[in-house]
Amino acid sequence: MHKSYPEPHESGFTLVEMLVSVSILAIIAGAAYAVFKTSIDAYHQTEARILAAQRTRVALDRLVTDLKHFQASPEEPDFVLYTQDVPSESGERDMLSFVTLVRTDPDPFLAQLNAGRGGSQQNLARLPPLVSDVQRVAYFVRADMPPGETGRNALPSANADAQTEELALYRVTTTALNPEVAIGSLIETGTAPQTDENGEPIYFQIATLVTGIVNFDLKYLDDQETWYDSWDQEDSNPVAVRILITVRGEEQPPLSLEATQVQPAATQPNVMNQSTMVALPQPPAAPEEQGGPPQ
Repeated sequence: MHKSYPEPHESGFTLVEMLVSVSILAIIAGAAYAVFKTSIDAYHQTEARILAAQRTRVALDRLVTDLKHFQASPEEPDFVLYTQDVPSESGERDMLSFVTLVRTDPDPFLAQLNAGRGGSQQNLARLPPLVSDVQRVAYFVRADMPPGETGRNALPSANADAQTEELALYRVTTTALNPEVAIGSLIETGTAPQTDENGEPIYFQIATLVTGIVNFDLKYLDDQETWYDSWDQEDSNPVAVRILITVRGEEQPPLSLEATQVQPAATQPNVMNQSTMVALPQPPAAPEEQGGPPQ
């Protein structure tokens, strides 16, 4: 007698069920990737803005410090405030130069004094020449220096500004107080002069404060509360200077002139604006203005 057994039960997914499962999984994975990518893009954009803010703040602090030590004297024509208003299609590229107190580190006077205590003339001869802390500084925008070409006494040519969109804010310090001899010559030729009109050596230091400059705008306030784009009054100094610096984030690709014309710098993505106003120290009033007897 033949005994029959029940057929085994077969379990599993059909082809239709597999296709539906894979489709649902693909939809969930796509949605998760979209959320993840959006979060990563937002993180990178925020990080770039933070870095831009830090770089801008460092440059702004340096300029504010120099302005707070602004030196002015009506009897000294070399102490004149030298400015230029340089508008462009992509933003302001102003220039400012003035005499201030620059801290030298290490202090050359202290080094000279310490070497002199040793009594060795040979040690004194090895020291660099003394550098005064009363120096002329200049802030201006120029094309960023290519890697490997960061010379102390040279700048990119003026023609490079029109050929590149990667601009930098430069700070120049020099012992030559005459703005035409020092700063004017440097900006026009791109090379710092080695000697002044008397044949004396000139100390120069060129530093890049911040790259990715979009806008560097300066305004000057007079005692009548009127703002000027530049200052050409040699017999007086502005009461205050207003500074606006706009820096592009590091992750932002270079902007074309066409894109800049359509979208102003203030609304461009991934840029950081920082501004401040600095009251300038004023020279002491003449004895006649103070009510005292003329000398």
